[in-house]
Amino acid sequence: MNENLTIALDPSSGISLQAQIRQSIVELILNHSILPGDKLPSSRMLSQQLKVSRNTVIFAYQALVDTGYLQPRERSGYVVSDDAPTTRLVDTPGAQHLDHQLSDDQLGDHLNPARQDDSVNGKIDWNTKLVQSCSYIRPVQKPVNWREYRYPFVYGQVDDELFSHSEWRDCARQALGMRNFSTMVGDFGQHDDPMLVNYICSRSLPRRGIKARPEQILVTLGAQNALYLVAQLLVDASKHVVIESPFYPDLRDILLQRTQSITALPVDSGGLILDEEVLRHADSVFITPSHQCPTTHTMSPSRRRQLLDIAAQHDLLIIEDDYEFEMNFLESPTPALKAQDTDGRVIYVGSLSKSVFPGLRLGYMVAPEGLIQQARALRHLILRHPPGHAQRTLAYFMALGHYDAQIRRLRRHLAERRRVLQTAIDAEGVFSHSAAHFGGTSFWVSGPDWLDSRILAERAMQDGVLIEAGDVFFDRDTSPLNYFRLSYSAISTDRIPEGIARLAASMRKLKP
Repeated sequence: MNENLTIALDPSSGISLQAQIRQSIVELILNHSILPGDKLPSSRMLSQQLKVSRNTVIFAYQALVDTGYLQPRERSGYVVSDDAPTTRLVDTPGAQHLDHQLSDDQLGDHLNPARQDDSVNGKIDWNTKLVQSCSYIRPVQKPVNWREYRYPFVYGQVDDELFSHSEWRDCARQALGMRNFSTMVGDFGQHDDPMLVNYICSRSLPRRGIKARPEQILVTLGAQNALYLVAQLLVDASKHVVIESPFYPDLRDILLQRTQSITALPVDSGGLILDEEVLRHADSVFITPSHQCPTTHTMSPSRRRQLLDIAAQHDLLIIEDDYEFEMNFLESPTPALKAQDTDGRVIYVGSLSKSVFPGLRLGYMVAPEGLIQQARALRHLILRHPPGHAQRTLAYFMALGHYDAQIRRLRRHLAERRRVLQTAIDAEGVFSHSAAHFGGTSFWVSGPDWLDSRILAERAMQDGVLIEAGDVFFDRDTSPLNYFRLSYSAISTDRIPEGIARLAASMRKLKP
């Protein structure tokens, strides 16, 4: 009997103690620390060893019985099941088990790639095999451990305390219920969850003044996936594309995979500055009119009308990325370009992840039915369809009113954070900034001409402050270095003033 199982519990991990016990025992079985037939400590003994309730251990043991890892024996407690789903190394022709063939040091090398020499990695020169290099891609970098920094002004992340964990969990359980299970776990093929599509039609799109039928909607893995599908279908080396400057870096890199003929037109406080001579020779324009990325400017109504007129006159397609439309909390938003489109030439892209949580990775595109059919077929080849459980859970989240409650809660907190951030920036007097007058989640900030925001980001990080340097939002050869982005979606209100004070202090130290 294994009287002392090596189990370490972490009450602060966010994982229940029962689940941690189950995970630890499964790991011990899978790595052969305990073997089929081995007896486990009694529930009383293990509860005393771990200093937890005996019921916690009993429930953990019973769950492992249900999944086939343990089996109860009368008057003997629990033992590892003879047919526990373990993984074993098998013989291959001309070879023995690795654990018999290799010494301890060699086995360590085998399991730890960092200790391998080049010969283990093969002799193929992969640079000569690649038909396309992705080394040119310059995404916005965010530390994976950004939560460990006290002042995270990082974009696209969310404060966990503002999310409805219990409501989302209840919706996920409902999605897993027997009434939905057979549909949800099946292969959707080229289809989407009809319940989610219905709520996009009836809840999300009307807020932007858009009317659409289910046949005109495709669910995607976030807005970026929609942009990728559009680029694959509409852009090739013969096409001329117009984008904004500064621009969304991932969009630029997606388009560079298809064409080198890309013109970036500047933006000002009224959005994209329209150059008809450029636009008349273009095939499509990718635009973020509601909250320009990254400057946050909103395109004026007159320019919207002018762009639609130019598009109609010169047969120009418009791809409208409305990634942050739910974050309007200061004024009523202007209607989407798609709402004013009478020709069907505007392709509308929306994000659901921005208003729920970024890891959800769900978005959608709205376009004429023929294009949606083509995009659906292409999506089928790439990923078939977004996960059914995520789609149905979000559908329930909308149906039960949690989505709207989440939006109201976010807007209330974001409005206060924005006010505090603006006050803190103005008090320091060393930065200028722009921010959407409708709301949003970030400020686009410029420092003195001598400032290199990449260096500022490195220095500030050492003081617990995270910002996003702005050079990646411009062409590499013409990038100004004094811009950066400050987001207030992931930082609590009380930490904003100190974070800005530290950032300003770091900048003053860099002054030549």
